[in-house]
Amino acid sequence: MPAAASEPMTAILKWMTADPARAFAAGAATWVIAYFVGIAWLPAGLIVFALLMGGPRLAAAAGAGTALLVLLSVTPLFGAIVTAGIIVVVLLPAYVGGRALAATQNLTLVYQWMTLGAALLVLAIHALVGNPVTTMMPFMSELDPLLRQVARWLTERGYEISPEQIGSEVARVAWQFFAWMVLANALLAQFLGLWAFGRLREPGVFGREFRRLRLGGFIAWSLLACFVLTIVLHRMPGQALLVAEDVVFVLAAAFIVQGLAVVHGLRDMQVIGLLPVILAYVAILVVPKALIGIGFADTWFRFRERFAKR
Repeated sequence: MPAAASEPMTAILKWMTADPARAFAAGAATWVIAYFVGIAWLPAGLIVFALLMGGPRLAAAAGAGTALLVLLSVTPLFGAIVTAGIIVVVLLPAYVGGRALAATQNLTLVYQWMTLGAALLVLAIHALVGNPVTTMMPFMSELDPLLRQVARWLTERGYEISPEQIGSEVARVAWQFFAWMVLANALLAQFLGLWAFGRLREPGVFGREFRRLRLGGFIAWSLLACFVLTIVLHRMPGQALLVAEDVVFVLAAAFIVQGLAVVHGLRDMQVIGLLPVILAYVAILVVPKALIGIGFADTWFRFRERFAKR
């Protein structure tokens, strides 16, 4: 980034963490931006940044500013219970991850803990709430007009599917999608917080830590074991199959991030050019399994270390 463009950003970051009062105001302001733009990890990233810069007291002030604005903007629409849930889901995982990042100064370790935490979250939801289809279908009836429009749009393009089938499929992936969104929000908050910290204290620290990201053998073997379990249970559909599929989804999606880290690592070593990096981000939407495969294979082949030796 040009120096002229970086100076205002640096000044803003310094102002936001100068004292708890400013951190409180910054927390409120970032939620306003997040509310209209739809990036919940922005206020969560501020909390991580505050933890790295000033510790829990500064982070608590930033979190209080965000929580206050959430209460004022969301409670009139959805009520106190939903509002409290949003605060917990958006801010708490990022705060816990930020505390771990500040203590360990190891983004890879935090990445591994968060991924395991998301897998455990899926298991906990299944244990406490049960089958997502049974639980979510009553809510799908409220979305019936939207489901009918989607079914009509798909039918016009040659895909024969009923609104009920669409609702069932949406409900079926509810728990895995929720767990992945919690993980993605918390992980992006760590990235944003570490990037902002690097701008003020240690330039380049985020890029260096991101390029080193690796989930490790335990998570890779866990993914493989759960995938095999889904094959075994495929002929016996039920709650166990849904649990295994949800865990596979969360762990596999986490390997997308490792795949991106591999690509950026190879780019940093000038093994590949800019075009493969661009294609890797396109692949997230088009062929995410390609990035999953790269990240998963890196567990054993260690592409970055192999090319670094050369």
